[in-house]
Amino acid sequence: MKLILLPILAATALVVSCSEWTDPRNVDFLPRMTTYDPAALADLRAFKASEHPLLMMHVEGTPSAPNRQNQHPMAMPDSVDFLLMSRVDGLHASLVAEVAEVRAAKGTRTLNLVSYDAIRSNWEALRAEAVEAGRADEYSETKFADYCRTETRKQLEYCVTYGLDGVVASYLGGYDAEPAAPFVLAVDAWANEHADKLLFLRGYPSYVARIEGQTLVLRCNYLIILAEDARASVSISRMVREQLTEGVPTDRVILETSVPVLADGGGDPLSDAAVRTAAEWVMDPRTSSTVRCDKRGLCISNAPDDYFNKPTYRRIREALAILNPAADESNSEN
Repeated sequence: MKLILLPILAATALVVSCSEWTDPRNVDFLPRMTTYDPAALADLRAFKASEHPLLMMHVEGTPSAPNRQNQHPMAMPDSVDFLLMSRVDGLHASLVAEVAEVRAAKGTRTLNLVSYDAIRSNWEALRAEAVEAGRADEYSETKFADYCRTETRKQLEYCVTYGLDGVVASYLGGYDAEPAAPFVLAVDAWANEHADKLLFLRGYPSYVARIEGQTLVLRCNYLIILAEDARASVSISRMVREQLTEGVPTDRVILETSVPVLADGGGDPLSDAAVRTAAEWVMDPRTSSTVRCDKRGLCISNAPDDYFNKPTYRRIREALAILNPAADESNSEN
């Protein structure tokens, strides 16, 4: 009898475990809060509508049915304000529905990340193939502008197609941003036609500001400035100060840092503390005076890897506790 029952019990346990892995709803909160609790959700939406330090996190879309908990918008920490979603081409219908659900239920908004560097990288890959095939003239540098403009417009339209809340224009290129002019001007033109959508600029605004005719730097809702390589408050301040040059607004700064890559093991103590250090920099009043900017919040890249910590999203929750301690006192896990 035992030989028959044990496999059945094991199979039952496996089914339960699998359902927990794929359940899109967040079950990691203490005290427990059900997604359908109207009062709790109303309080959460009211909190996000109030003035508070913002938290953004990068997530990835998929054209396939999501099969991991960290792919579900409804499974992200409740107090996250914005999800910056890459890979939205062909976004799966279940995720499109969940984007609308997380907005209505939790007040969490989702933006489409459009990356100049990804467009450039794809172009270089196509050009390498063309050179190998003896068709190098088809991918001359003079033709990049048309490719970049067309690809940017296509990716911007995903925001409307999938009912997203806005766009994050990402430029991580060098000081000479002129090759990115078709990208930036396409974003500006799209923003003129979609005034109801949010618009963030990520990367190096001082370089983008040098592009003739652009309005992106001044019109964006937030500037996300990267400090992923910084491991101390002083170096963070230096990186931010370098980007706040003439023509760059100082009243909408979001600092971006990164969760250590899971494959790296997170063994470096400085890397492991990067998110906490960045959150402390955002909340330190002294850095506002030394850098002379209004720090509006924190953005965290490589966020899906943080799901596998214990508790889930441990580093992001630590950042939330620093950014919004009052909220953390009422819910130690949110």
